[in-house]
Amino acid sequence: METLPCPICGLKSFESYIEVPDRFNAAARWKIVRSPSSGFIMLNPRPDASEIAGYYHEGPEGSYDPHLHKCSAASTEARLYLKVRSLLLNRKSSMVLDGAQKAPAECRILEIGCSTGDLLNYLHQKKGIPAENLSGIETDPNAASAAETHSGISIFRNGIHELNRQGTFDRIVFWHALEHLHDLNGILGECSWRLNSDGIMVVALPNPESRDARHYRENWVAWDAPRHLWHFTPATLGTLLERHELEIFRTGFWLPDTLYNCWHSEKLIANLENRTFGLREITETLLQTSLGIASSLFSLRNASSIVYYIRRKERI
Repeated sequence: METLPCPICGLKSFESYIEVPDRFNAAARWKIVRSPSSGFIMLNPRPDASEIAGYYHEGPEGSYDPHLHKCSAASTEARLYLKVRSLLLNRKSSMVLDGAQKAPAECRILEIGCSTGDLLNYLHQKKGIPAENLSGIETDPNAASAAETHSGISIFRNGIHELNRQGTFDRIVFWHALEHLHDLNGILGECSWRLNSDGIMVVALPNPESRDARHYRENWVAWDAPRHLWHFTPATLGTLLERHELEIFRTGFWLPDTLYNCWHSEKLIANLENRTFGLREITETLLQTSLGIASSLFSLRNASSIVYYIRRKERI
C-alpha cells in the first residue's frame, strides 16, 4: 500500500470525501479523499503498482468487465455485455476520428489501456487504418494476449516507455483508462510530446459530479475502488493538463455508461443487502438511467461519463 501527495498541488494534506466498498469484495472499504487546495479527488491510500493486478480478478463473475473476451465470458450477462460493446464500436471509433486532418490510411493511433483490442481492431477492419499505424498498451496479460490473437496489432505490455521507436501519433486514446494508471503525471508528460502538433487525445472518464454519482453516493459503481485511482472533474483535469502544456478544447458525453453505471450500482446495493437482483432492481435501473440521460441532455455536469478532447497548448 502507498500514500501519495496530490498530483496537482503536491500537498499531502487531504479532507475525507467518501468511503466506498469494493464491488468485488463487499467486506473491503476504501477511502477517497479530496485536496482542499486543488479540489482533486483520489483514492488514498491505495495498492501500489506491484499489488494492483490482484484486484482485477476478485469477483465471482470472473475478470474485470473491460478485460472480458469471447473465451472468458461464461455468463449470459457477460456475453450480452460483449455484444453491446461490439455494437458500440462504430460510434466510439467515429468519436476517436472526429476532426482528423488526415485520410484514415495516414492516421497513427495509440490506445493506452486497449484491453482486448476491440477498438483498434475495428479501426483497422472497418475504418481502413493500416495495422502498422495502430498501437496498443495493455498491462493485463490475458487481455493483451486476446488483443494480439484477434487483431494482429502491436500490443505493448510494459507501459508507454516501451514505445521507444514508435514516434508521434495523431490520436492518443484513453477510454476509461487514465483513472487506472499509477504514474499519472509521467504518462501525461509522455503523451504531451508523443502527440503530433495537430493531434488530439480522446479521454473518456467517469464523472464524480454526475447525477447518478450523487444519487448512488458511496454505492456508485464508478468509484470502483481500488481499481480507479483518480476521479476527475472538468476543472481538475484541466488544471492537471496545464502542467503538461495540454488543454481541453471540447467535451461530450457517452450515454451508454449511464445504463452501465446504474445497472451495476443497483447490483452492488443488492449484493451489500444480500438481496437477489430481480425485477425491482431492474425497474429502478431503468428509472435512474432515464433520469440520468435526460439530465445529461440539459447539462454536461450530470453526465455519467465525459469524453474530453485534448490538444497541445499553442506556444506563444
